[in-house]
Amino acid sequence: MQSKIPALVLALEGRPDEHFRWKLSELLRKLDWLEEERARLDVRIDQLAAPYEEVLERLDTIPGVDRTAALVLLAEFGTDMSQFPTPGHLASWAGLCPGNAESAGKRFSGRTRKGDRYVRRTLVQSAWAASRTNDCFLAALFFRTAQRRGLKKAAVAVAHRILIIAWHILAEPGVEYDERGGDHFDRKNPERTARRLTRRLEAIGYAVALSPALKPIGLPNGGVKFVPPNTDSCRVDPAICKRCAQRKLSRCICLVKRKPRTPAGNSPTLSTT
Repeated sequence: MQSKIPALVLALEGRPDEHFRWKLSELLRKLDWLEEERARLDVRIDQLAAPYEEVLERLDTIPGVDRTAALVLLAEFGTDMSQFPTPGHLASWAGLCPGNAESAGKRFSGRTRKGDRYVRRTLVQSAWAASRTNDCFLAALFFRTAQRRGLKKAAVAVAHRILIIAWHILAEPGVEYDERGGDHFDRKNPERTARRLTRRLEAIGYAVALSPALKPIGLPNGGVKFVPPNTDSCRVDPAICKRCAQRKLSRCICLVKRKPRTPAGNSPTLSTT
């Protein structure tokens, strides 16, 4: 409207007659009536949503999902997830899963099927809002997908992920959104990230030599501490592999913990204390 201010000033100049004033008064009266009706509807919605405040608060923890979007999701598929055994069933019902147009073993199109239009529109709008959130996993997923598939398909992919998160929140009591951070994919495989960034620097004429700035050190309580490479005051916990230590995990998820074997000739003893 900034560029239209001169035109608006000229439009306000003149001598409106009695009929024009009557039309303006009717429009203002209709606008006031609509505002009052909207206020009454908001009060009624709050009354109906009062028993589900705890669920709405947990849905609000998802980036891009505000109270209005949470109310739409709650109104469309409710809180009973027994009708959707898995998140895939809910995504299929909402029309946010890839299509399956296939004939004679040849796949033709992956266009999404038709579903609940209110859920689709709400979740896609939430996906666009999440893509503009700082240090957010959903924003990282959006731009990661947009590089390969485009912005619109990335928005649908993020909307699908939001729907899966909403299913877990509604199906499991007390569950909230767990933020992984905007650097989740970089921390997931740091070696691959280093190789990708090195190739980009080499493509513009730089010679890159990588050296680790910090090394992981296992702590007695099971945690991991990162110290300079020349620090030998602590030993690396053998129960934590190198990859899990680089991911800053408190315990190893790669190694299978086995029971210690009893030496030959010794029978195990049981303590009765």
